[in-house]
Amino acid sequence: MTDIFEEVDESLRQDTVLKWWRQALPYLIIAGVLILVAVGGYEFFKWQRGQEISKQAVVYDTAITALEKKDLPAAKAAFAQLAAEKGGFAVLANQMLAGVEKDLTNDPAAIQQHLAAAAASDKDVMGDIATLKLAYAKADAADLAEIEKIVAPLTKKGGYAGSLARELVAAKALASGQIDRARSEYQALSFEIEAPQAMKLRVQQTLLTFPAPAAAAPASTPAAPAAAPAQPPAKPGQ
Repeated sequence: MTDIFEEVDESLRQDTVLKWWRQALPYLIIAGVLILVAVGGYEFFKWQRGQEISKQAVVYDTAITALEKKDLPAAKAAFAQLAAEKGGFAVLANQMLAGVEKDLTNDPAAIQQHLAAAAASDKDVMGDIATLKLAYAKADAADLAEIEKIVAPLTKKGGYAGSLARELVAAKALASGQIDRARSEYQALSFEIEAPQAMKLRVQQTLLTFPAPAAAAPASTPAAPAAAPAQPPAKPGQ
């Protein structure tokens, strides 16, 4: 009797497992297909991205070759092609275009446009460099407030680029005749831990050229009250 019960239990377990398997099988197949599609799509994306990078590298090499041959129009055309696309080559191409424009047309608006595009398309080192170049390109014509606005992301981030940005702000303040502001910026930079040693030396040498701070005027002492006029002596009998 015990054997019969065990056989029945085993048969029920098998039927339960088979039933579960039949119910779950379509979902397992769908999950497997989705995984294969996802893996295949990722591999295809990697392959496609690799092909795009390879093509962009060829165009970049063409631009550099043209630049070395002093063929500025050809270099400009190749860099412009890369700048219109996405990725790291676009950031680098916009910076290179700024240099080509300087040699080809020396058009400040075009130079600044390429640098602004490079700065806007990257928030890492390449974008920081482009932002700093843009600030330097505008330094002569822009006022101090505009320069500070351009380099604000760098000064907030700190680091090497931030120190260079603060030095530019100090130089612009000095050129604008804001001696106290410039002195304050340079003094802060001279104690900046992240500032490179060469910059600190340059800052200290600049500070030596500053006029001595104006001595504060001594506080004036209040004038003594005027003495009351002497009263005539009282007459006898009064």
